[in-house]
Amino acid sequence: MVHDHDIVRVDSKGRITIPLRVREELGIQSGTYVTVKLEREENRASISLFAGPDAHLVELHLKIPDRPGALARAAKVLGDANLDLMMSSSRTIKKGDLAEWIVVADASQSGVPLEDVKKKILESRAVIALEVKEFATE
Repeated sequence: MVHDHDIVRVDSKGRITIPLRVREELGIQSGTYVTVKLEREENRASISLFAGPDAHLVELHLKIPDRPGALARAAKVLGDANLDLMMSSSRTIKKGDLAEWIVVADASQSGVPLEDVKKKILESRAVIALEVKEFATE
């Protein structure tokens, strides 16, 4: 260790081991989810704690009408299913017609099966199309 830096070696699969003192300081344990943020200007990446090991993370790709309130209606359906929205981004695809909303949510406290959530959001007509991907547990 040099000052507050650790030097670790990247293995043949591109992996690194986060040093124990860093894991302890950040509360990172086996099964914890972290974010890795690329900071191009500084030529570095940073790692941050994102969700604990008990989280059931899902990524939703929603195509929604590009109209005021459309995203709020979709968010209400997700909230009603008790999904914890942890990260999202949205963009207009075609002004006044189509937008995209990508959400990472924790479904661990939901109590509603993901298939039912998908059905409810499609039935709500709040979205035009929906894709759901579950994060790997290992």
